[in-house]
Amino acid sequence: MKQSFYAFGILMLFASSQTFAQKNETAFLTRSSIMNSPFLIKESFSAPVAVVDVSVIAVERFRRDFKDVKNVEWVEITNGYRAYFQENNILTAVDYTRKGKLYSIIRYGKNLMTKDVKMMIDNAFEASEIIEVSEVKIADYATKVYIVVLEDKSSLKTVQIIDDEMKVIHEVSK
Repeated sequence: MKQSFYAFGILMLFASSQTFAQKNETAFLTRSSIMNSPFLIKESFSAPVAVVDVSVIAVERFRRDFKDVKNVEWVEITNGYRAYFQENNILTAVDYTRKGKLYSIIRYGKNLMTKDVKMMIDNAFEASEIIEVSEVKIADYATKVYIVVLEDKSSLKTVQIIDDEMKVIHEVSK
């Protein structure tokens, strides 16, 4: 039951901020050095990311949580703020509430998965190429959720991995 609730919460977080976040992450990545992702090249974002007045508490908490991070961009999201930064070809989006409490960490990059998770995918989906990996962690839970986009000769699949359980959540045939 707890896992179902957690999975539902992750999916709601991911779905509710997906459209807004995708546009902002695309804008961030377009200005950044990760230009080789096939998804990012196809997408465009015409409006600039607005400068926002971020809560001092959120900024202080961010500096405590991520001491060595530079080049941070902040945007306002529903019920709080999101900080974007990039390190080692991994884009990270960190959400804080308006009161400065850490809510979630979403990371994007092909090299995020552990060896065990990668092996699980390789065993389940032979001859599939990993196109993109997202890692979602809600602050109050230890579990990380991986959302992996895979491509093979006949389809494009989105796979969700929670606690060693894998599920295809979306598939498009070519």
